[in-house]
Amino acid sequence: MLSNDAQSILEYYKALLNDLHVSPAAPENLSKDDTFLAVEQTLRTIRAAAAELGNGNLSHDIKGKGYVLGSMKNLQASLRNLTWITKTIASGDFSQRVHFLGDFSEAFNSMTEKLESSIHELEEARSHFEMVFQTIPDATVITKVADGTLIAYNRAFLEATKFTDEDLTGGQFNIADLYVDLSQREVFLKTLERDGNVENLEFSFYAKNNARHIGLVSSKRIMIDDIPHALSVIRDITQLKAIEAKLQQSEERHRLLADNAADVIWTMDLEGRFSYISPSVEKLRGYTIEEIMAQTPEEVLCPDSLIHMQEGLARAINSVQNGLPFQVFRGELEQPCKDGSTVWTEATVSGIYSEDGRFIGMLGVTRDISERKLMEEEIRRLSITDKLTQSFNRLKLDETLEQQFESSKGGGVPFAIIILDIDHFKLVNDTYGHQVGDRVLIELVEALHDNVRAGDVVGRWGGEEFLIILPETTLADATVLAERLRQAVAGHAFSTAGQVTISLGVSAFTTDSSPESIVSRADTALYQAKEKGRNRVEVK
Repeated sequence: MLSNDAQSILEYYKALLNDLHVSPAAPENLSKDDTFLAVEQTLRTIRAAAAELGNGNLSHDIKGKGYVLGSMKNLQASLRNLTWITKTIASGDFSQRVHFLGDFSEAFNSMTEKLESSIHELEEARSHFEMVFQTIPDATVITKVADGTLIAYNRAFLEATKFTDEDLTGGQFNIADLYVDLSQREVFLKTLERDGNVENLEFSFYAKNNARHIGLVSSKRIMIDDIPHALSVIRDITQLKAIEAKLQQSEERHRLLADNAADVIWTMDLEGRFSYISPSVEKLRGYTIEEIMAQTPEEVLCPDSLIHMQEGLARAINSVQNGLPFQVFRGELEQPCKDGSTVWTEATVSGIYSEDGRFIGMLGVTRDISERKLMEEEIRRLSITDKLTQSFNRLKLDETLEQQFESSKGGGVPFAIIILDIDHFKLVNDTYGHQVGDRVLIELVEALHDNVRAGDVVGRWGGEEFLIILPETTLADATVLAERLRQAVAGHAFSTAGQVTISLGVSAFTTDSSPESIVSRADTALYQAKEKGRNRVEVK
């Protein structure tokens, strides 16, 4: 059994080695012992050096002698050398190799070789990027951040602005020339500089012949040859803004009517009981004042709206009970009507105070917003609808793909997709003109809808390419459907163009890490269908 002094020394060394945040005191009877102090100093040097190495500080001066300290100095030197080699690889020099870190050397050298290979693959990816860039359905440009010089643009940009390639070549076109208000350009640049990206910033721009449009621009700051550029996607929302203007006019008209007693005005006590309701409530909900005064909260509001209202009023009443002003409640609420339907209303609830400042109840104003809701739904429909074919657009397809992917990833629910492309569509446009080509796209979508289920999602992926998302569908079932679609299109007599065929690529969720990998497989299958003669289905 250890003596008390030996036990004390062991406890001291244990604390010194095991916990960096503890600075134990040496046993008092050994505080002047040279041998003990030498060992203690070595342990403290190891303790400090290990902490600095653990924090990544390779410049720490490790003082002392002995096998352990020597090994730590060797490790520090190796790590410094590794840092230098890593910097040379980062600069593009892949000739360096590591031979001094045992098993790690093999892993590091393998990583270097793979990185060098990836650089070569990037070169091949540039041509693929150009192809993808041109198929983006929204107007997309790459510009220099400093002066706005237009570096690259896709076909959708030409369609949106009505410019031609001749208008934009020569390197003289400046994206700032599109802006109706240059102050909006300044906001864009400041946001891009601050955040590195811009999301859905609204701006007014000129198309060719000074036609004015309204767009939403989303951008990301990228580096090309060490020069800052902006990759920007522009959505033309001119039509949506026109609908919003119509909506605002409608709201103003309804507000004028409301000022003449169209709104329902009511008062309520802190227990949630009506103390007054204006006569206009009967026009809104069909119930008489007497019937509504006798209704419970569950009869006044639909379930989700009741929860929303109760939460808002609870916060407001809590403020009053704590001596704070009543928090005005504003919300959209769904209310049941006497005929069994429901009506959407906008309610504003504020506090009623006596002359001496005492809170005595709540005052509410309820307005019918049914028309606004319908217009909002129409705006939503337009935002996810392809203007030509009236099928879903890329935005809706991306949203649905993400939803289906998460559902399959989390719950094992199968889903599949079909990508299809019209064979020799350019020949149709060249032979009959773009109007006939547009008609072919419209009739194709009609044929697709006639042969898919109600829950399947059909949308325009870009140009003459379409994507069909098939929830709860296996790869085998999707392949059968693809063949049925191919036969249906091949047997359809298109207006003016006559017979048109399609090629289809099919894939389904397996163990994919992202929706993009599923789309990539279907796209590869479509390419194979084209390579094998078109008018066929391929599965990947």
